[in-house]
Amino acid sequence: MPAEAPIDFDQLCILLAQKVPGLSPQLARAATLIEPNVEDFALLPLRELASRFGLPIATFSRLARALDFDSFAALRRVCANQLRQPGGFSQRVGMLGTPGNGTPSDSERIGSSLLGHLQSMFTRCGDEELDAAARLLHSARRIHPFAARSGVALAHTFCYIAQLFDDRIVPIYGIGDTLNDGLRHVGPEDVVLAMTFDPYTRPVVEGLYCAHERGARIIYLTDSPLAPGHELADVLLVAPVEIPSFFHSFAAPMAMLDALLLRWYRLAGAEAFNRLATSDAQLKRARAFVRAAPPRGGRLEHKHADEAGD
Repeated sequence: MPAEAPIDFDQLCILLAQKVPGLSPQLARAATLIEPNVEDFALLPLRELASRFGLPIATFSRLARALDFDSFAALRRVCANQLRQPGGFSQRVGMLGTPGNGTPSDSERIGSSLLGHLQSMFTRCGDEELDAAARLLHSARRIHPFAARSGVALAHTFCYIAQLFDDRIVPIYGIGDTLNDGLRHVGPEDVVLAMTFDPYTRPVVEGLYCAHERGARIIYLTDSPLAPGHELADVLLVAPVEIPSFFHSFAAPMAMLDALLLRWYRLAGAEAFNRLATSDAQLKRARAFVRAAPPRGGRLEHKHADEAGD
């Protein structure tokens, strides 16, 4: 790559869209891995990168040359610089390009990214981390899912599922700009499950330091091993969120939480099963769910909680 023609990650993504149709199948596969796995390309040794994606080491060197780089190290630097650059939502639109002319559609590109995330995520974050996180949750006095902005959707779903079999869940969502207020009483017997992703939410990152100072154990679900506050985590769970769109996707983080919840449930044993059965009975009495629409012009029967015995 000529020294007078530097390239940034946005330009790289545009170049990939232009070059991929003309590459060999093996090089095209390697090229499509860059965008959804930029951290791997930036951080992993080349041998480990090749092993992770089941490709020969030489493929990545050939890909770099096909993209007009002098070496794979030059391509890696672009990916590493991307990890250090906070990108705005409007800035990300510029790298999307326009579908057509034989290039994949938006939905195909997003689907490919998500598939890559889910296939690689549990290799990066193995059983050891999930087991450690499950043990922390199982032994905690209180469990505080801790999130703000879009991360509240993840935290709320985690709470909803966990409360089916455990009653120690105390979510902290920061309603009324009170996010860190909820941490004032945490201590060494408590676990804070913090969630934030690039661009990282300032109050959540600040809350990590507050929880750490109070001695709480921290499970940190984020999208990068270099995320702000990563050094404070007792357990770091990394789930990629980057997709070819102006906003990220929570499909991989939710899958990570699904795996964590199941491990925790299994660790909790018979007591968790009994609580789950109690939740089933309560929901059935409350007629919380329906399995079919009412007849045309009809209405679903509604039974108040007091009538249902709740």
